[in-house]
Amino acid sequence: MTVLEVSRDLVCLCAGGIILDINSAGLAMLGAEGVDRVIGRSFCNLVGGDYAQVIDELLQLSEVEDSAIPVQVRRLGGDAFDAELQIFPARELGRGHAVVIVRDISRQGRLARTARESEDRFRVLVENSMHLIAQCHGGRVVYLNAAGKRMLGVAGQPGMAVAHMFHGQYREIFAMDPGLLLSEPGVMPVRLAHYDGSAFDAQILVTPLPSSGAVPEFMIEARDISGHLRAVAALRRMNETLESQVAERTRELAEERSRAVEARCFVESLLEAVPNPLWWKGVDGRFRGYNRAFREIHAIGPVEWIGRSSAETLPPSFIGPAMEADAKAMAGGGERVEYEALLAFADGRAHDVVVSKTAWRWRPEHPEGVIGVMLDISERKRMEAELRRLATTDALTGIFNRRHFMVTATVETERAQRHHRPLTGLMLDIDHFKRINDGFGHPVGDVAIKAMTAACLDVIRTIDPLGRLGGEEFAIVLPDTDLAAGLIVAERIRAAIGQIAIATEKGPVAFTVSIGAAQLNDSDASVESLLSRADAALYVAKNSGRNRVVAG
Repeated sequence: MTVLEVSRDLVCLCAGGIILDINSAGLAMLGAEGVDRVIGRSFCNLVGGDYAQVIDELLQLSEVEDSAIPVQVRRLGGDAFDAELQIFPARELGRGHAVVIVRDISRQGRLARTARESEDRFRVLVENSMHLIAQCHGGRVVYLNAAGKRMLGVAGQPGMAVAHMFHGQYREIFAMDPGLLLSEPGVMPVRLAHYDGSAFDAQILVTPLPSSGAVPEFMIEARDISGHLRAVAALRRMNETLESQVAERTRELAEERSRAVEARCFVESLLEAVPNPLWWKGVDGRFRGYNRAFREIHAIGPVEWIGRSSAETLPPSFIGPAMEADAKAMAGGGERVEYEALLAFADGRAHDVVVSKTAWRWRPEHPEGVIGVMLDISERKRMEAELRRLATTDALTGIFNRRHFMVTATVETERAQRHHRPLTGLMLDIDHFKRINDGFGHPVGDVAIKAMTAACLDVIRTIDPLGRLGGEEFAIVLPDTDLAAGLIVAERIRAAIGQIAIATEKGPVAFTVSIGAAQLNDSDASVESLLSRADAALYVAKNSGRNRVVAG
């Protein structure tokens, strides 16, 4: 938990659904003043809604869910917040152990609601504008507000040709090339046409809209100025210079297209510079592009996978999660979809990765495809495994530390009692170990401890838990072994340790070990009771001359 203090998410360790430890960010998120307010609580009591039973099953490890689960988490004060929850089994820490990570997503929900409210306000403003507002796709009107319908008459309905909004020469010019409308960057005086054929003077502003296709999309805003003499003069000047204006605007349009090409080159260079693999697909699931980092991990060329699907390119084990995430991203309302997976890179090694995907779209209701980005977390996974190892093993010898040994020994003891099987516990202690440290130094003492560990491992089975309880004191649990067989194992260990000779500058160092043995019986309520009797036998061995095995 000390390592996870850097996380801004709630991270806690549970056993059987009960909270054993929690980080500082989790305490702040729950509104707890100290760990004593949280430790010992059932985690399911913090989950609101209908998720408590599901979360309980996951915490009991009867089910395993890889993806994040949306839930509501209750603070200790009674209020709740939206969150995403993930549960990771941690069986190496003990039976029923799991790590729970909770991420607060209430802010994202508020932002989404604010965006929807802004969009609704925008639609109301456009529909109630006093001026004509038309959305055009190529040469057709696809949306016309109420003011526009009144201004143009009953024929002013979506689907009409853009050129039919204009009168006379304007209609002819824009019918031949509707794109000329986009060459005028500012307000332009024109003559528009009523449905009955009459004309009226107007000022229009044409604004290009983002478009993913080859057909241009733009918005026309028009204001009726027929009542003003200024419009007549402006129209006359425009008629006199229309040809030169068209040529000039055509040149400006070419310049704008050149700038658009430059902008696209900049974006492509930016994507190439991103150090993480990044790619994007169409709605058909086929690749449309990817950056240099993506090409390097797969050892492919710039266009080798363009137009190909995941099923044609990715390893079989990676296809299912990838396609499922694509579907979730496009079905969602813009939410990010994340998942962890194992992916073989071109270097031949399997890498642990986190993949994040989201839909990209020009209009909210029409996703155009999926953008994905990948992060290699192999080093993080390695560090997590190392942290788990450090939490369960003794740093000097590599065997179980006291805490993990007691957990493992408890499991074996409960199994032996449940199935009525014999089990023997051994307590071991190096004789006169202080003399070794005082006479030859602590480094030689460490060598002696490691040599004793190796001797024990050579004698016992791989299923026999061996732990260093502290200093020169060790313990062994022998499942399916009665006292007689346990004494034989203990004598073999004693004899093997008696053969050890450590070379030093002051000469060889030899040492012996005293061992206490006890068999599990019906009166033993726990493994501590068994080891206590073995420890008592160990002290008898010490007091009766050392270098011997005594049964308790």
